[in-house]
Amino acid sequence: MYLFATAFGGFAAFLLFLVLIIVLLRLKSQLIFGIYPAKGLFYQLKYIIALLLVKRLRHRVYHKKDELNSPEFLAQMDRPQALSDNPQSYDVVSFMGANEQGEKVFVTLERRRRGVLKACLYLYLPEHGLFCTPKLPDMLYFTTDGTRENEEFKGCGFHIYPEESMRQWRIRYEGELRPASDERKCLPVQLNLQFTTQAPFFYYNRDLSSAVIADSVAREAWNDAFYNLLKNVPEMVEKRIHYEQSGQLVGEVQLAGRDLPLKLRGFRDHSFGTERCLSNINRYVYVALFLADGTSMVVGNLSQPSFFLSSLKVGYVCTPKGIYEPITGCNFELYTYGEKGTPPRHKNFIVQTAKSNYFVQIEEQQSTVRYLGADWASKIYNQFVACTVNGVKGQGITEYLYRNKHGERPEAVSATDPEWFRRVKSFERSLSQGELEDDDEVFFF
Repeated sequence: MYLFATAFGGFAAFLLFLVLIIVLLRLKSQLIFGIYPAKGLFYQLKYIIALLLVKRLRHRVYHKKDELNSPEFLAQMDRPQALSDNPQSYDVVSFMGANEQGEKVFVTLERRRRGVLKACLYLYLPEHGLFCTPKLPDMLYFTTDGTRENEEFKGCGFHIYPEESMRQWRIRYEGELRPASDERKCLPVQLNLQFTTQAPFFYYNRDLSSAVIADSVAREAWNDAFYNLLKNVPEMVEKRIHYEQSGQLVGEVQLAGRDLPLKLRGFRDHSFGTERCLSNINRYVYVALFLADGTSMVVGNLSQPSFFLSSLKVGYVCTPKGIYEPITGCNFELYTYGEKGTPPRHKNFIVQTAKSNYFVQIEEQQSTVRYLGADWASKIYNQFVACTVNGVKGQGITEYLYRNKHGERPEAVSATDPEWFRRVKSFERSLSQGELEDDDEVFFF
């Protein structure tokens, strides 16, 4: 009886300790600006648990996925994707590049259902300034009558397509550009660039450092909603495919009758899936830098509290030999960089990888604004910058996204929208109010 009582007492003490741990893990950390959780008292314990869980989950999902390197799989993944019936279905490609002379190019095309295309092009020439597509800051274009899908990254003067899977892409634009500071002056332009690479691709679901994921998760309160989300992580992750690849952009641009050759170091990204709703994102910052020694760097911080990632660092350093080193830590916190709605012109922060530390200094050269969504739900600042990383000079582009809570797409901009689009563009507002009058008009931007 004494042994039984002792054993029972020990088991009860263990249960009490376990319950106490669970209760402590559920506690909320102090929130900075009411959004960003600080490292709580039990951060280290939660970090260790989260790190083990992330590593185990990734091992279970990816250690046998040999098809990720098969030519057939890569060819399928690297082409324009078929948009599903899901109203959130999307497919987007982007290219960024810069050279030591300070010339920069940024182009992005996002395909949405019913032939909607979100597109923009920036061309920064130090001697002439910043040029952009005439419709900016609005990005919405319509490539069909709304009853058909657009199966290519094509329309409104753009045509972007793979020439060889994971090796070559072609970027073409024929139309007009205008100085970013003058909405009335448009110049004829023809842009023809080829992106080439021999580097592998950085697959975020697989290659992002487990350490930065664990850091973000360890700051959150592990409540019932968190555990329910945890059960569906594998399925949710597979709905968000995003990969990037370092390479070169080479070609020419004809601007107002002048031929300008371009040779830039850059990268491309390709994202597709069904989980890309702007209303779920608080804000993010994305930094792409290209250094004189051939190194490139991508650093970002995403705030998506609804996904229990209020402050997720992302990115990597790519060596001149095309080897990716995921960042394992960074002191770039969103609340210290432009939280009030205006990006800072100067930024200094430290990035860590498993092999090195990098001291990053950034200075803005020029900045511009564009809007996303049928009701301009989000506002993006793109900065064209010069940088120094560990004493090495470079050039780059940064992107700051904010929720545009009180914004609305002006009538002067939307006046030329097709009638079918006018019927459905209020969907995001209806969604936020929990009111959907017509399921046939479901649409996401």
